Amino acid sequence: MARYDVMALDATGVVHGHRTDTVQPDVARMGAFGDEHGAPYVEVAHEDGQMVFGRDGGGRWHLLCDEVDRRAAEEVLLWFELLHHYPGPGRDDPDHPLAGEPPAGSRGELERTEALRLVAERIAATGADYPVDALVAERFPGGWSVYAPVEVDDSDPTAFLESLPVGRSVFLVGDLGRIREATTSLPPNVLRERFRAEEAFIRRVPEEESLRDEEAELWAAATEPPGGPASPPASYTVVNRPAETTLIKRAAGLLDPIVQQLAQLGPKGWESLTAVFSCTVGAEVARLSFRRGNRETVVRVPEKLAILVRRQRHLAARTADGPWYRLLVEADAGLGFGGVMVDYDYGDEPLPAEHLLPAVHYREDLFAYPRPTVPDWLTRHLAADRPGPAPKPRPAPKPAAAPEPAPKPTPQAQPQPQAPRVVLDSRRHRLYADTSRITYGQETLALDDVEWVCYSVSRTVTHRFLWPSSHETTYAFGAGPSRKLNHLPFTVFGRNAQPPQEWTALVDLVRQHVEPRLLERYFERVAAGEAVLLGALRVDRDGVGAHVQGDRRGPRREIAWEELAPVRVENGAVWLYRTGERAETIQVPLGQANAVLLPALLPALARLFTGRPLA
Repeated sequence: MARYDVMALDATGVVHGHRTDTVQPDVARMGAFGDEHGAPYVEVAHEDGQMVFGRDGGGRWHLLCDEVDRRAAEEVLLWFELLHHYPGPGRDDPDHPLAGEPPAGSRGELERTEALRLVAERIAATGADYPVDALVAERFPGGWSVYAPVEVDDSDPTAFLESLPVGRSVFLVGDLGRIREATTSLPPNVLRERFRAEEAFIRRVPEEESLRDEEAELWAAATEPPGGPASPPASYTVVNRPAETTLIKRAAGLLDPIVQQLAQLGPKGWESLTAVFSCTVGAEVARLSFRRGNRETVVRVPEKLAILVRRQRHLAARTADGPWYRLLVEADAGLGFGGVMVDYDYGDEPLPAEHLLPAVHYREDLFAYPRPTVPDWLTRHLAADRPGPAPKPRPAPKPAAAPEPAPKPTPQAQPQPQAPRVVLDSRRHRLYADTSRITYGQETLALDDVEWVCYSVSRTVTHRFLWPSSHETTYAFGAGPSRKLNHLPFTVFGRNAQPPQEWTALVDLVRQHVEPRLLERYFERVAAGEAVLLGALRVDRDGVGAHVQGDRRGPRREIAWEELAPVRVENGAVWLYRTGERAETIQVPLGQANAVLLPALLPALARLFTGRPLA
């Protein structure tokens, strides 16, 4: 009779429940066991290896892998943790496997000049219109944030509402040399933390190897004489690197989980699959197809699976053969796990044109994983696209406190630029706002308690037969939860009337002190599997959806992330289209709660779930 050893545990390895079963484990039973003990993972040991079940951020359970060794099970668990629960709970836990600064590797911490050079070469290779000579680099745990500073003109709030710019690209560069281009205006701490967590997973040193390093350091300290270091005696050898066979086995152990994840992407009834990954440290081309009879179905490989493949390649890079250029997989559904064939391509022959990446990515890869020899075809590929001279680096800006809203002229001169604004509106109600709270009449709302914001502009032109036309513009502001601040209108008259100073001050305040927190919260909730509402728009892992013209009884329009076109803001609303179409649209008025977050939030989520920017 089969025996199954079942453990409910968390990502740190703490066991919350244990039992022995004789019934074949399935998702429903293992999920119930995990929920019973409040654990997000269930690991099952049986005679053929390990099984791992995981609960995503939406509370749904999944089978992550089966018949794998213990090390591979640990890798898959952390991979799922990265995708669904991190950053989030555990980011401040020093014992979490993904916490802290990622291991720098043999080269150590990447120099600022190298980070700037790598980014400059990437920009030059893509031909992007980006001010390379103005690049600066800021250090964060595990890498550098490289960007060109942008001065934003806040003098015209109306123009801001009509365009709502998403922001200039920021390049995140890991100590290994991996580059990720972030093209959203999400808060920098969100982008950096997600990148750091990915780097911590990809570059993670296994526990047993860390213990070997610690042993070596303790031995060196114990045997070092006062005058200098000494060699260990001949009868004792300090080993701080696993044997070659251990490294090969560790890298090979991840192949089965990768194939199992690929199999879950196939259509019902598929008979065989073929997958090719052509990778460098910071880029990849992936092709996955399934066959049933004479019919072939091509399926896109999601970015989340590419992260697991990058981890496998990083482990393979530490073997004597080094990192592969292509990973080729074939599997036969009828033969189960025994029908899988995997092959590494180390570039002995030129790569097919459809799998060849731009030369800049291979330069980054050679920087991350130096090789004793480079294939002739790759040498020619690199020579055909030589980068220009790297720009002179600019010093990194000094760390500064959180930005304060720009001071606006008021009837009374303020002694300090950061002093609170006290103004009177047309109804003689006292409006008070500073960097911690907004007070209107007898009601006060702390900025830390703001759950939604909205601000919009509407214009009215009245045409008269005998008299000149009149122009009226209403600037609306809202923040909640608050009864009095639910809808605060400011009205001015005249064709070219300037926005009221009160409205401008409030918009500046929430853009700088509230929006970054809300963006981070919504991004992480959707990334963890939750569905959220912004205005009447539902946003989840599958895409966006809303009822036609906000009528909950009418038909519902939905757009998947793969189909979403770039977000547009015009005529007082956020407009969402399906790529290539203009008839099927979703309109979210800027006056709805948190609609102003959509132009920054949606591109970030689309990049997360599809692996590419909106185009």
